Amino acid sequence: MSAILDVLRAQGICTKADVSSISGGCINDAFKLSTDSGDIFVKTHNARNAVVMFEGEKESLQAISEAVPNFAPKPLCVGILPKGGAFLATTFLQLSKSSTPDMQVSFAKKLAKLHSTESPNGMFGFPVMTMCGSTEQDNEWEKDWETFFRERRLRPMLSKCLQDNPGDVELRKLGEVVIDKVIHHLLKDIEVKPVLIHGDLWSGNWGVDINDGPVVFDPSSCYGHNEMEFSILTMFGSPGHAFFKEYYSHHPRQEPGYEHRQGGYRGSSISIMRRLCRLVGK
Repeated sequence: MSAILDVLRAQGICTKADVSSISGGCINDAFKLSTDSGDIFVKTHNARNAVVMFEGEKESLQAISEAVPNFAPKPLCVGILPKGGAFLATTFLQLSKSSTPDMQVSFAKKLAKLHSTESPNGMFGFPVMTMCGSTEQDNEWEKDWETFFRERRLRPMLSKCLQDNPGDVELRKLGEVVIDKVIHHLLKDIEVKPVLIHGDLWSGNWGVDINDGPVVFDPSSCYGHNEMEFSILTMFGSPGHAFFKEYYSHHPRQEPGYEHRQGGYRGSSISIMRRLCRLVGK
């Protein structure tokens, strides 16, 4: 921790701090720093690509904070740890357990505003690589969503799965059909605009701050299809009716194919891929 404090002092963020350990999620260690400049949240990770992960998260938090003020903690700095790994420092959130219908409406309004923030260059992608959990995500810019989702998300995911399961013939066959045929079938009748998304918005990555209301954290952002956000958001502890009623008043569901696309965005499990492949007669 002394190395982290040295970096914070060198960057003029604080001069002294009291440190306490707190929950940091599934893969990180986390700390609350009570400093002379206010409370700071710090999380650390020892993996070789921890800098990539935290730089991606820092840029994601910065983009979200600029698009929707007080919707995410503000990133302060990323640094390298002396024995390997890295850390990320942000402003500290004071989360409550409130999730009333009014708060869900407020969450929907903020998320809808985020999803109204279009890509600065009109393309799909993000300026830096991000990580969703321990998975690196290539965010190279693409002109259309179909290409980005197929080549920057699904194909690398399939390749990684096949590396771990090289003998799985059904996985290979179904994955190739989904990537080469199903995705086009699901997207051909709708217009997709590149808007800023959180990228990993399950129920554990949003909450209610006692000062700022609904907030999001641990993002893995890109400029992509707003519908992709809901594949994760509805998978674990979905918001209620009030949230969706408000959100869809700003961004109506795109038809045809909304429910089928949600299946495609949720991942590449065998059961999902079998169902999707039936849409193109495979």
